[in-house]
Amino acid sequence: VERLNGSVAIHSRPGEGTRLTLSLPLSMAVTSVMIIESGRQLYGVPMEAVVETVRVPRSRITQIRHSEATVLRERLVPLRPLNDLLVTGLPQQANEDDEVAVLVTRLQDELVGIVVDDFREVADIILKPMSGFLAGLSGYSGSALLGDGTVLMVLNTKELLSCP
Repeated sequence: VERLNGSVAIHSRPGEGTRLTLSLPLSMAVTSVMIIESGRQLYGVPMEAVVETVRVPRSRITQIRHSEATVLRERLVPLRPLNDLLVTGLPQQANEDDEVAVLVTRLQDELVGIVVDDFREVADIILKPMSGFLAGLSGYSGSALLGDGTVLMVLNTKELLSCP
């Protein structure tokens, strides 16, 4: 907490109890994210951006012009591999059943599937805005420090999907 310029205070009175006060800078917000894996890296996606998560067999993915798509609940959903969006140069990984993990999000009024390597868990994090040189990276909404010391980059899906 102190590394984030916050403070922790403990006030205790015998017979009355203990009060723990946690103060964080206003430049941070607690948010719920889905942790995903792609290209051997972990990323966070704000839960308000997640419509659903599904596993799609590769056999149900169709090539339309230069893009891929699949049909989910009788709707055609374009697919965008996260590794392509982040320009990692790595292919997306399928599971043992030859299924890909798809995080479905909404871009304006349309559904778009972001193909990732795997889904992890949902976690509440303290989101710290990007600063300095990193503030110009529109594909990220901020970062968080996980309990094991790992830095989690939180994606801004609307900005990532809006890029050509």
